[in-house]
Amino acid sequence: MMGMPAQICTTSEFCGKGLAIEKNGDVFSCDHYVYPQYQMGNIADNTLARMAFSERQQAFGMGKCATLPKQCKECPYLKLCHGECPKNRLVRAADGELGLNYLCPGIKAFFNYAEPILAGIVTLATRDFNGVAR
Repeated sequence: MMGMPAQICTTSEFCGKGLAIEKNGDVFSCDHYVYPQYQMGNIADNTLARMAFSERQQAFGMGKCATLPKQCKECPYLKLCHGECPKNRLVRAADGELGLNYLCPGIKAFFNYAEPILAGIVTLATRDFNGVAR
């Protein structure tokens, strides 16, 4: 709402900034995807930076927006939730397309209620102490 990127991965446009490291040094694309197919390597064999900025990890991150169903792409709250976490995209959209987040009804209800309140906070936060817009 203030033109700043989301501060948590679930509402970010892209994934991939929250890698998981297991106690044995194995690195995974995300703490929600600690499965063999998402293992990036091991910190004993490769640097964390190299794994984090690898093409494979970038593709993982871009997959979040690439897999959104049409219903999400047309939603007025897309810029606020970005489909939430792909791990939660378990249900079918109204048109039958798979990939809708099972939390969608609650997320929509929250933003429907909170958006006007948040807009007021943004207005106040973007004014100086004299009430003039910055």
